[in-house]
Amino acid sequence: MKLHIDYRFFADTIRATSQHLNIRQEFIEKDYWITLVLSRLSASKYAKETVFKGGTSLSKGFGLIDRFSEDVDLAIINTLNKTGNEIKTTIRSTEKEITDSLTEIQMEGVTSKGSRFRKSVFEYDSIDLKNKSNRLIIEVNSFANSFSYQSLPIQSMIHDFLVQSRNIEYVEQYDLQPFSVNVLNKEQTMVEKLVSLIRFSFDENPVDSLSQKIRHFYDLYFLSIDADCAYFLKSETFNKRFSEILDHDRDLFDVPSGWKDRPISESPLLKDFPSIWDKLQSLYNTELSALAYAPIPDQKLVAHSFTEMIEHLK
Repeated sequence: MKLHIDYRFFADTIRATSQHLNIRQEFIEKDYWITLVLSRLSASKYAKETVFKGGTSLSKGFGLIDRFSEDVDLAIINTLNKTGNEIKTTIRSTEKEITDSLTEIQMEGVTSKGSRFRKSVFEYDSIDLKNKSNRLIIEVNSFANSFSYQSLPIQSMIHDFLVQSRNIEYVEQYDLQPFSVNVLNKEQTMVEKLVSLIRFSFDENPVDSLSQKIRHFYDLYFLSIDADCAYFLKSETFNKRFSEILDHDRDLFDVPSGWKDRPISESPLLKDFPSIWDKLQSLYNTELSALAYAPIPDQKLVAHSFTEMIEHLK
């Protein structure tokens, strides 16, 4: 992908795509840079041992949700026979490979580096000098457990616009063709997001902590109404997978303090979700409305689906 090198045409195309798709300009631009990062992963030697996951994978890989994110969440697989130093080197090298043309910045509370994970913030040069959201968060971690993934095609919204407007020659000229990456299965993503919410609910201030993960509730709603995920949720495999991911995260993450030793039955989400949601629903409406490019589900539907989901954990 090299459209960004032709700055003037890049800017004009972003504006035209925004108008055609009725999606905000800064989202079209961010989507381009996310797609560029993934295209570099696809072309790299790390492609076969890396899996794209998280909320962005649900929109870019499965077309399951209609919201934007600045996160690119990746997992290194096949790590069982690797030393800690080998895993750390692979994570660092993967990040370096896919973030060329981006500038890393240190962001307190976000930037985090460990032996088995890296979370870094990168800026890109926006076509709009007033755009303050010109950044991506790249997170790369390792995953020793076996899990299911599939190779899926990825393309930018600019690609879609050029095809729909019969300007396919620019797709070829600027290397905007679809490519494939390994994408975590929807069922696994559902479990990961649920475990993440349980984990952060153990914070000293659970409402504040869960507020930072408000998008998970939106994502889990759409996962819960997906036929494959709904079937999985009712299966014995769901609880087995949940326990595996819970153990993995307990091994990997120390924050919030003390969460590793507490049973999930003590989570405020399981003990008193209605009270927690009552304090979160306003933020859900505000934040998701700003990020989504389609009407968001009513907060009552989101709360109901989450309540049904956590019943499977009791």
